[in-house]
Amino acid sequence: MKTNIVKYITELLYRHDCVIVPGFGGFIGNYSPAAINPVYHTFFPPYKSLLFNIHLKQNDGLLASWISQAEQIPYQDAMELIREMLADWNFKLENGEELIIERVGKIVKESDGIFQFEQDLSINYLPDSFGLSTLVSPAIRRPGIQEKMEKKLDRYIHDPSGRPGKLTRTLKWAAILALPLGVAVYFSITNMDQIRSLHENYSGFLFSNSSHAKTAVKSSKVIHPSVIPENSTQKSTKIQATSNVMVTPATTPVVTKKPDASAKNGHAIIVGAFRFRENADNLVAKLKQEGYDAGIFDITTTGLFRVTVGTYASREEAIAQLAVIRSGSYSSAWLLSK
Repeated sequence: MKTNIVKYITELLYRHDCVIVPGFGGFIGNYSPAAINPVYHTFFPPYKSLLFNIHLKQNDGLLASWISQAEQIPYQDAMELIREMLADWNFKLENGEELIIERVGKIVKESDGIFQFEQDLSINYLPDSFGLSTLVSPAIRRPGIQEKMEKKLDRYIHDPSGRPGKLTRTLKWAAILALPLGVAVYFSITNMDQIRSLHENYSGFLFSNSSHAKTAVKSSKVIHPSVIPENSTQKSTKIQATSNVMVTPATTPVVTKKPDASAKNGHAIIVGAFRFRENADNLVAKLKQEGYDAGIFDITTTGLFRVTVGTYASREEAIAQLAVIRSGSYSSAWLLSK
């Protein structure tokens, strides 16, 4: 009866980390921690991974002694059994066959003489993992957003009564709001000239050459700069006619006082408003040098001196002249209608 030497090799692998087959090679065991395979949803317990080293051929007596004790035979007879087994293994490898060592693994000899070993993972030689097996957990399926949306769509599209699918609440509101939105867009396109005219009439009011000038529109009629009352104590700096004019930005619409003597007509083109009379006079002098019929139009309730380049009885004439003035150096000029 032929002795199964492989059985004794597997027994020794449970007890030792290195088992040498004399004249063939050694199997080396290393600890490998628990692992998870996310693709196959498999949980592996800790195990002893095996490597094969062809250079460990020297007999250490472990395998032969174990066979001698188990079979109750002399040590030399045990070595003879190992040599018979190796003759069969080498014959298979030299003929290009796979050497399958039961419960240990598979050895293949490549064309360049290198041995390739693949462990049989169905056997765990780690004593600490006794009783632990590989666990395969089915993937947890949760209904995703796409599946939920498909169910909702199916509920509205496929009506059991055979009637057409109903519009969702969102689509209904979209259809309701589309009509007024379209009307508003059409109105803005067809009335663009009127909107542009309104902007030209009431958008600007400050002197354009000022380094601190700002433009703002606060109402559909007139916007005036806010100032400190005349009776408050202020320190002013004289400004020459050729220098930049300091202007206070407009913030609050107010009502004008009694018109000045120059306000003979109802429509005036304003190019600047000043807290100090001297600054207003400097601008008037500069405008007159440029050929404008300039003057101080009136004083607001907050004490601003408003400078005009002309007053007109006809609104159409005033608008036409405003466009001419804006095309020059006074792009912030604006129209004041009494």
